[in-house]
Amino acid sequence: MDASMTQIECPIHSPEYVQNFSCRLHKKSPNSGSKSFSAEFSLRKEVNDVRGAYVFSFKQGKSIINYTAMEIDYCQALSALQSQILFKLIADELRRVSNFPLNCPFVMNKRYYVDEFTINPKVIPSYTPEMIFTSDCNIFIKKRRAMQLTIHGRVVRR
Repeated sequence: MDASMTQIECPIHSPEYVQNFSCRLHKKSPNSGSKSFSAEFSLRKEVNDVRGAYVFSFKQGKSIINYTAMEIDYCQALSALQSQILFKLIADELRRVSNFPLNCPFVMNKRYYVDEFTINPKVIPSYTPEMIFTSDCNIFIKKRRAMQLTIHGRVVRR
């Protein structure tokens, strides 16, 4: 199985907290999806209260199924990411390609980045059906939606 990303969006919802936020896919060829994405952001203030709402959904026929929907306290999660297998897979790759702190606070005016994050095809079970997916992460700072990272993609047989 192989996963590719076809579209990425990263709007800022609270410019009083988020100084900048940019994201992009790294296209391998004009007609295929991307194997990686990069994103970067900086904050206007030091932040200790960061929460997220994460939804991973996929399309099956005409139905959209929320496979995972969860709320995350990012300050707690940064130090505990190794405790759950799904998070561990994501965390291992994130730590390899980003400069996220191991715990809070997120410092103001620091450029945080994710550089060419990939989905390792070895972690996709062989029984996974071909699908179209959406990974949607809303980040809240002090209970206000601050920014969002939405990635659309597909899983196909190699």
